[in-house]
Amino acid sequence: MNRTIESLLEKIWSLLISLKLAVLVIASLALTLAAATILESKYDTRTAQYFVYRAPWFYVLLGFLGLNILAVALSRLPWKKKHIPFLMAHAGILMILSGSWLTYVSGLDGVIRIGEGEVNSTVELDQFVLLMRDGETSKIAEFPWIPESVARDFQPKAFPELKVRVEKYISDAEPRIRFLPSSDAARAAPAVKIKILGAPMGGPPEFWLWAGTPAWASQRLGPARFLIRKESQKDLEPSAATPEARLDFVVSDQGKIRFEAISIRGEKKTATIDPARIENKEEPFVIDPGWRMPIRIEVKAFLPMAVNQTDYIQRKVKPVGMGTAQPEPALQLSLLQNPESKLWLGLGDRADFTDEMGLPISVGYFPKRVILPYGIRLKRFEMTTNPGTMEAASYSSTVQIIDALKKNEAELDALPVHHISMNEPLPMQGYTFYQASYIPDQPRPTVTILSVNHDPGRFLKYSGSILLILGSILLYLSKVIQKKKKEPVRA
Repeated sequence: MNRTIESLLEKIWSLLISLKLAVLVIASLALTLAAATILESKYDTRTAQYFVYRAPWFYVLLGFLGLNILAVALSRLPWKKKHIPFLMAHAGILMILSGSWLTYVSGLDGVIRIGEGEVNSTVELDQFVLLMRDGETSKIAEFPWIPESVARDFQPKAFPELKVRVEKYISDAEPRIRFLPSSDAARAAPAVKIKILGAPMGGPPEFWLWAGTPAWASQRLGPARFLIRKESQKDLEPSAATPEARLDFVVSDQGKIRFEAISIRGEKKTATIDPARIENKEEPFVIDPGWRMPIRIEVKAFLPMAVNQTDYIQRKVKPVGMGTAQPEPALQLSLLQNPESKLWLGLGDRADFTDEMGLPISVGYFPKRVILPYGIRLKRFEMTTNPGTMEAASYSSTVQIIDALKKNEAELDALPVHHISMNEPLPMQGYTFYQASYIPDQPRPTVTILSVNHDPGRFLKYSGSILLILGSILLYLSKVIQKKKKEPVRA
């Protein structure tokens, strides 16, 4: 029995130190990395990570490489002075592999989003979870990203601990927002759909205004702002730092609507809108606001009480261009006890349900979050564009590091500033911040997206790279020296 075990161990050892295994592993890694590069260029980084970089078999392949190198180094025992270059090169590779594993286990790679003048310390990771709140209790379940090719065959997945089931999944989701009539007084608000007629706006944009949230209630296009509000919602009126033309849709408690047009010069024009005229397709209701700009506004639809409903479809064309963020996933949820209660959730959204006991529960779809030991304040975001276009040429963020989030404005302004640009990262207390992207807004981008990296294995990887290079150089030099020593003997 002992002889059998010894024979098996000898075969394993012979395999680990064999040149055939080394060639096979190195060739497999080369082909794998080539395939991953093609995947990343054709699709995106997440796809390459899903199929290669974060796949279990890839770590097994790297493990075989490490075992092969370690076994070959140990097979030279007892080591001699002539083995130093050989050992340096092999130790460098082992240090690189060890540093990469340490980074994978303990590292951090995510993004932080900050608006101008705001302070944030929350880093969002590229890992996604379902979060359920049931009264005072919270439960989390992992739900990783799935590429489109795999998501096409997605089967509903139940999460009994969260009381929900994921019915559908979309890897790169594009929202489709609709406004529907509703009698829910708690959620419903007036909505109007308008279309801008006129060339100066760059085409005829068509969009909804909804008084339910400030984000939907106001929309700015060029020098003009469009707004919908109830007569009791004076707080939704925007305050402009520069003069602008305004068109307000004001809805009374009785559901009647009128418009108030104000030019940049302060000239006012108002009239009541007849809902019957809006529904007349042959003679649409068109507003002439009386501005110097040659535009008119067609009122396409009006809902005195409406709620917004969001569905998602698979985005066919991925965003390209400098600073463009990657599309985020979305999923459709339902309660296990009520399959008809289906709701779509985009990343960062949550839905409220009522369970079988009639108790409210909340389920959200979020990225994993890590809190930094300090806050970051975006003091200013700057962007330059290519001449004659709106395409970004470069962009940068001026930030301040805040050790305590509660500071008055004078203290914040007195803090030192740091500049982060596309080629100028900011290292800070073990974390490195890179300018990654931005969220565009009018009249200019006001939300920056910084990539945050914490790499505890960086020292091992850098040191291993230096050892590998030095060892390779010394190996080459030792071969040259040995060759020169042998030449006189041959002569």
